[in-house]
Amino acid sequence: MDRGEKDILKIYMVDACVKVANSYGCCDAVGVLRGTLFLADRPVSMDELVEETGYSKSTVSTNMSTLERMGLAKRVIIPGDKRYHYIPVTDPDSLKKEMIINMRQEMQGIIVAMNRTEVDLRASESVSETALERIGKARRFYMQTDLLLDLISRYNTEELIVLLQQGFPEKK
Repeated sequence: MDRGEKDILKIYMVDACVKVANSYGCCDAVGVLRGTLFLADRPVSMDELVEETGYSKSTVSTNMSTLERMGLAKRVIIPGDKRYHYIPVTDPDSLKKEMIINMRQEMQGIIVAMNRTEVDLRASESVSETALERIGKARRFYMQTDLLLDLISRYNTEELIVLLQQGFPEKK
């Protein structure tokens, strides 16, 4: 792939990755690095990421750690090279697993907070039934979503597609 072709691809991929990173509360650097890594045709060293993106080494290091924690990048070892190299995680089932783990942590954290809020409200003298109903309704949603994520995690992507297509014939 020549430089012009790579630049065209990079515009769209990096922009999309920056938007996704921002939607998760991450800085632009996370998206730029993810997009850059995604388009690489081989493992990329930290020094190459610094050169490619223009970010400082500390910015690249910090944000590559974020991408690793999110399950979107993986550090690999190149025999004979002492530098860190990174590859994007592109396996659908690995990506699905990490996304589900992150979403379930969010669901479970909110459920715990709702439970504690309800206990504190019930202990107060001025508890509103409307507030308790609202918390109960929201908690049911989060608990059902957590259950759904648990069920989804039991199957690989291909199995899920087959199961859903069997259970929901396409509408004409």
